[in-house]
Amino acid sequence: MRNIYILFLLSILSVPLSAQNSPVHIPASKTLVGIWKQTGITNPRTGKIMDVKSGNYKVINADGTYYTFITWGIEDPSKGTAIGQYGTYKVTSENTLVENIVQHTMNPLLNGKNSNLKFELIDEKTLLMAWSPNTIDWVNERWTRMPLSL
Repeated sequence: MRNIYILFLLSILSVPLSAQNSPVHIPASKTLVGIWKQTGITNPRTGKIMDVKSGNYKVINADGTYYTFITWGIEDPSKGTAIGQYGTYKVTSENTLVENIVQHTMNPLLNGKNSNLKFELIDEKTLLMAWSPNTIDWVNERWTRMPLSL
């Protein structure tokens, strides 16, 4: 009888602990974690971010993994949707992160490489990211968090 009482007590006490360790649900996130759609990129002539309809999406997971996918329907509907790259990431300071690219389908030379990115959450719906192909010039991008519904 005593064992049943101890088991009952332990199960009741574990409920609040399991609630604290509940998973981060991406649609409810107000952090970098989320599903993002690229909505802007640096205009090479002006240096300012211009609006784009690229079909590029980035998923940043709470477990330190990420992937991008491309919907080709904008340019060629017959191509469908494809994963562009995936890997892991680590936030290294308040506004920088390092992506470890496991596989990059558009540029296989980046497979296994690290990519340093700058980021800034303008608000909970807007993310600015910058990456450099040569550590001198930076390409700025604007990403918009995907809404739970329209």
